[in-house]
Amino acid sequence: MFNKMKTLFAVLIIIICSAANADYEGVVNGVDQQHAMQAMDMALNGNVYEIQPETSKMEFRVDSPIGDVWASFQKFEGRFLILSGGYDHAPASIDINAGSLDTDGGLIGAMLKSESFFDVENFPSMHFVGSSFKWYSARRAVLKGYMTIKNITRQVAFFVELVDADVDFADRYSDRITVTASTTIRRSEFGIDSLLPAVSDNVNLFMSIDARKKHDISMSMR
Repeated sequence: MFNKMKTLFAVLIIIICSAANADYEGVVNGVDQQHAMQAMDMALNGNVYEIQPETSKMEFRVDSPIGDVWASFQKFEGRFLILSGGYDHAPASIDINAGSLDTDGGLIGAMLKSESFFDVENFPSMHFVGSSFKWYSARRAVLKGYMTIKNITRQVAFFVELVDADVDFADRYSDRITVTASTTIRRSEFGIDSLLPAVSDNVNLFMSIDARKKHDISMSMR
């Protein structure tokens, strides 16, 4: 049962997928991604899932002199594929609208969007591209990959946990799946060094992803 559960997550959080053996450069540079995605659709019998933004969350926390500052991103989209055979290595990616950043305080939100921090006017999106996915227990795994913020790319690792899945283990995959993922990055490594060290360099990222099977497997790119 647990082995079949592991098979459910060979690839996590995909918007634009490349072929299973594509390297990181091919993914981020957009090398024929649409054709690769269509080929994977046919090979995988349409096991394509889409993130449901309305029931998913992407947020971060940073320590500051006024206490913890929390912010979230309201606009993001994604797809992921289910590969059979228990693959540990597979590409993954996610795209986030940086301008959709939201906080409880308007002044803090405006500051985070400004040139001193995310500079959303010049860098309207952020990206994550995965490179490997390794299970270390029945429900937990590490997703390694590359985060790009303000056109600066660094390697990161997300800790992923299976929270919920409706699975008929006999012959099909779930129609719905929920996972959580978290990591910590150093914002200075992405060129965001304003107010250091008063505001912490460490930023904790959290995701709760609800996804549903895409029964129409037409993979026209947005």
